[in-house]
Amino acid sequence: MAENKWEKYIIKAGPPAPMPAAGTERTRFQFDERVERPKLHPLLMLSPRMLEGANIIICQWVYAGEEPGSQGPHTHPYDEIIGFVGTNPEDPYDLGGEAELWMEDEQYFITNSFMIYAPKNVKHCPLTISNIKHNILHFDIQLTTGEFKEEYA
Repeated sequence: MAENKWEKYIIKAGPPAPMPAAGTERTRFQFDERVERPKLHPLLMLSPRMLEGANIIICQWVYAGEEPGSQGPHTHPYDEIIGFVGTNPEDPYDLGGEAELWMEDEQYFITNSFMIYAPKNVKHCPLTISNIKHNILHFDIQLTTGEFKEEYA
């Protein structure tokens, strides 16, 4: 069976991502208001504004029973890593919910923990997490030491 064009950039149920340092100060970016954003629960954040030379790293919770909404389609002028890790103690690879993801014009449905590698200038999202049965840890790593940038797609 032929592999989809972007499938190799979706890493499912791999090793856990490194956690940013505890106690990092939270700051808000100026997001493009044209891009739909989910309602998540911030946990940790790291940015070049907080630590010179740092990449932008955001960790947030998606709580069981909630429907947080979608992240709208967009691009960045740098690479990005997006991850969702399930917390089901009976099955650590289980996402604990259902994800619908678009990479350019390809749609994916994912039910296990996963990471996405979105190369720079590649349209990614919408991304929707639904039917959440267990809390999900979300992390986002913007591979830039400059300011957050996105273009509405």
